[in-house]
Amino acid sequence: MELKMKIWPNAYQRLSAIQWARIAILVLNIGFATQSPTQQVMRRDPPPPAGPKPVMGWNSFWPIGCGKHVNQGDLQKQADLLAQTGLNTAGYNTFVVECAWEDWANKDGTPNTKKSTFHDGIGPFVDYLKSKGLNLGFGTWAGGQLCKRDPHEKFHGGDVPKNLKAYVAKLVEWGVTYLSHRPCDLASPDRLQYPDQASPLNARYVQMEDAIRDAGVKLFYATSQWGASPEASNQLRANSWRIADDTRDNWNSFIRTLNAAVPYAPKTRPGSYSDLGFLQLGENKLISPEMLTQFAFWAAAKSPLIFSSDLSKVHPDFIEVLKNPGVIAINQDNLGQSITLRRRYSDDKDVWSGPLSDGSTVAVIVNWEDHTSLKHIDLADMGFSSAHLYDVWHGKDLGPVNGTYSSHVGGHGCLFLKLTETKPAPKINFKRFPAETADVMGSARLKDVTPKIKAVSRISPNGGGGVRWTIPDIQTKGDVLFSIDFINAQLATGDEDDSKLNFKRTVITVNDDKKVTVDFPISGLLWEEVYEGFLVSLPLTPGDNKILIEGVNEWAPDFVCLSVEQKPEQAS
Repeated sequence: MELKMKIWPNAYQRLSAIQWARIAILVLNIGFATQSPTQQVMRRDPPPPAGPKPVMGWNSFWPIGCGKHVNQGDLQKQADLLAQTGLNTAGYNTFVVECAWEDWANKDGTPNTKKSTFHDGIGPFVDYLKSKGLNLGFGTWAGGQLCKRDPHEKFHGGDVPKNLKAYVAKLVEWGVTYLSHRPCDLASPDRLQYPDQASPLNARYVQMEDAIRDAGVKLFYATSQWGASPEASNQLRANSWRIADDTRDNWNSFIRTLNAAVPYAPKTRPGSYSDLGFLQLGENKLISPEMLTQFAFWAAAKSPLIFSSDLSKVHPDFIEVLKNPGVIAINQDNLGQSITLRRRYSDDKDVWSGPLSDGSTVAVIVNWEDHTSLKHIDLADMGFSSAHLYDVWHGKDLGPVNGTYSSHVGGHGCLFLKLTETKPAPKINFKRFPAETADVMGSARLKDVTPKIKAVSRISPNGGGGVRWTIPDIQTKGDVLFSIDFINAQLATGDEDDSKLNFKRTVITVNDDKKVTVDFPISGLLWEEVYEGFLVSLPLTPGDNKILIEGVNEWAPDFVCLSVEQKPEQAS
């Protein structure tokens, strides 16, 4: 993952047979989750999903906007294209009007629509969508439960809806099946990291959730609040929650979103999903491998698959990509669990994997390099010694693999793999060295995170501070696996600041000689949320080894613990 991103041409690059040959998008059925690989493979008949599956559809925000240009005619043109392209029958059947539809609520709390948007009324518009095989979704920004889009906006001087139960009941009566509830600019990481400021915002989501429940209606409820909050147990009752700011049509936006997904991916479950944002299609700054990587990652992460593009400008080749049944099946899998970060090789690749309902596992391996390169995928990174591999994208059987699978991957492309018939890798044992056993250097300080957890913090950049552990009695020379527990809650607060991509770059120096660059993702919203088990290989020598961690160009994360792999000769 590079700090300086290559600037790509703005024109959409046509997918061709040659590009398909170069862009390896494979899907592995590997049994992995919180259960052991063996348990995952044995699981064959999962219970039915506890809630709705990730929504698939289209959103009006980017192609039509939020002002006077939002009108029934232009909306119907996009609905026509969803039907003509077959995207509706492929599963993209939720048609979301994000904004400019809502007038001030009635006195009884029921919503109103703008006549300038639906000149024939909401009923005929819903009927039109149904004739195209589509369901209606709305985005709402108004009402006392959140905020007005503009502080000076008065909507006709009306009052806020006093009865949210009546509000959602009327939406469902109209035929609305999806409600996106957005916080304007009030919900930012800085605000949400302070409970006194976060609580009023969280309460508004909970009020809407309660109204949906009390109304006894079926409505996919989507919130937008950086994934979690001090009241996350309430917020996660929603069907999806936005984990970061809006996606943009550039590679840095993908990096920002991927890093934001790290702490929230394990919380995904049937009926509650991490929303990674809109898929970026059409004429934009992403090249085709990057679009495909985004689509593969979104699908495997069980994110809602919603794109916000003018369908008349989306290339027919990518329409076919969106309709791929193998990828859609991964996204809509009954188990409803996201891929999670298994291993990061900074500036080289990320390895993500997660379980599927048939006992297999899906994996996405992202190429961080900006050119085609040969990637060696160690199955042990996903918990296996061997597996049978499948290319789900093309429906191709790749055969059995022992130990390592190698493939050329295009720049910013990915492998999208599926593994079956897996055998678990040997268990790795670690010896823990908590923060209080380390030496703090320069600006660094040891602090209490909780009454039971300490961390080394205030590690200023470029040698201004550091934390150093001494690892005794290493028996052999070579790479040794380390497991690092850390805290990083410095979230990006906007979608256009490429200096903040939801990770912190550090350098780990071994014995004042060998240096290893490591990019630590965020660990959560709060500076007390610890990410456990981030894996890094370091080159050690026989005897005692000194491990120094420092920040690069910015303050480093806080470090809670360093754990060292115990090889057989070490464990004795």
